[in-house]
Amino acid sequence: IVGPSGSGKTTIVQTLRRALHALGRRMPMYTMNPKAMPREQLLGKMDLDTREWFDGVLTSSARKVVKEASDVRSWIVCDGDIDPEWIESLNSVLDDNHLLTMPSGERIQFGPNVNFIFETHDLKFASPATVSRMGMIFLSDEATDIDCIIASWVRTLPEADQSKVGDWIGDYFHKALAWVLDQGVADVALETTKAGVVHGGLSHLHGAATKGAFVAGLVRGLGSNLSPAKRAEFAKQVYLWANESPADRNNPLNSFYDDRAQGHAAYQLDSSAPVTLDQLNAP
Repeated sequence: IVGPSGSGKTTIVQTLRRALHALGRRMPMYTMNPKAMPREQLLGKMDLDTREWFDGVLTSSARKVVKEASDVRSWIVCDGDIDPEWIESLNSVLDDNHLLTMPSGERIQFGPNVNFIFETHDLKFASPATVSRMGMIFLSDEATDIDCIIASWVRTLPEADQSKVGDWIGDYFHKALAWVLDQGVADVALETTKAGVVHGGLSHLHGAATKGAFVAGLVRGLGSNLSPAKRAEFAKQVYLWANESPADRNNPLNSFYDDRAQGHAAYQLDSSAPVTLDQLNAP
């Protein structure tokens, strides 16, 4: 399953697994990120002094799935970058042989009830031999349905807030999102995906009970990945659309929504209550 972060790769796997569970199928699933560990930790190693073999994460999972009954379908999910350093070791698993040869020389034969699933953002470092052995589901950034992401997020809110937040999203969020997505690479701090921008914008809107709080959160969320100059320009534009006034019109970024005062206020340094080291270290 190939696609950018946030495009729904993991959701596809989880949805299919839940559907099979609903049909009464038992679906053991072993998930790992092969790129996040050394080759020996993934595939196992042999102690050169004692000749003792130690299983890796993948080989340990392989031993478990081959012990399952033939009517149990097991998935081994490799979630992360495809790297020739480890993927080439699985070529014989992915072809008609379904055979994993470990560095110790031992072989594990997989049955038709075992599937390997790979989640990655691209196939830049995958060889033609590897690609030709697998079926592909490609999820593009352009095809990402942001309305589904937003609707799913709205459903996580308290039922009493869903209607008004949905209205604010329709009035301001989509317009602000389009403005941010139109900015060039030079105007963003870190290149990201469309889904990443949406999730970033929504992350600051939790608990927004008023339009002012929503607008202040929108400026922080969607504007966080813009350059400082563009972020200030974006903030002025959002406040203008919403007919809201920041605490400091000359510096709209120096503003937050004060729930107690029910209005926008400027950030201030409060030195009257000194912070102790224990407070900083507190969880």
